[in-house]
Amino acid sequence: MNGEKPLEQIKVLITRGKEGANELSSLIEGKGGIPIVTPLLDFKSYDDPSENSFLSSLHNYEWIVFTSKNGVAFFLDKLKDHNIKTETLSAIKYAAVGTKTEKFCEKHGLPVSFVPDDFTGDDFVHQFISEQKPAGNVLIPKGNLARNVIANELTEAEVNCDEWIVYETVLPPENIIKLKEVISEGRVDILTFTSSSTVHHFMKVIDSFSLHGNIRNLPAACIGPLTKQTAEEYGLHVKICPNTYTVDEMVTEIIQYAAAAKDKP
Repeated sequence: MNGEKPLEQIKVLITRGKEGANELSSLIEGKGGIPIVTPLLDFKSYDDPSENSFLSSLHNYEWIVFTSKNGVAFFLDKLKDHNIKTETLSAIKYAAVGTKTEKFCEKHGLPVSFVPDDFTGDDFVHQFISEQKPAGNVLIPKGNLARNVIANELTEAEVNCDEWIVYETVLPPENIIKLKEVISEGRVDILTFTSSSTVHHFMKVIDSFSLHGNIRNLPAACIGPLTKQTAEEYGLHVKICPNTYTVDEMVTEIIQYAAAAKDKP
């Protein structure tokens, strides 16, 4: 067909949170695909028992490390709730894991002094210690499901590091039935997962409604080796996992996968 786009009529399930879902949905639509937007992640503020202690001792930290935009956003919300101006924290240096997190920091007035070349926790720690040689305390505002690789490795390197849970990840209840319906009715051709949390929440719904037979032959696309590992541990068929951990690259590889599948006899 003349003018056919590479994902013409291919139905792609989008499970990431609402903000990111819009970005991925637009990319899929632009290539002719049909995005089935069913966000399986939502985020809400978390009241860490040590919150007041962290807030009152912020000036004791040399570095604050952000591993996600959510970490930045909820950290800033905590400051706002307690009338703490970022200007009063000018002695603190900020590190960001990933360019999107870096840009979000800069946009909200937090100058970033360090971004690692590679965006995994292990790579971050090695480069951070060798280049920045932190001498003071390090604080990591994070979500309740975030890994503690950075904190553990910094501690092993004898750098004092604290983790502050500023938000929690939840499964939006309004999308449980929606996911059940799109899977049970066979309205999906490809699954996409951008984090282990999306996989866990997806499988929670699959388990609840015994839909394992409905997903048995569905290919999955994942961002990042940890997400892939989580999906495969559940028995999902990960066919797409780009070396560059972005939705743009994931869509590019979905197109390549779809083309190869179409060419098969």
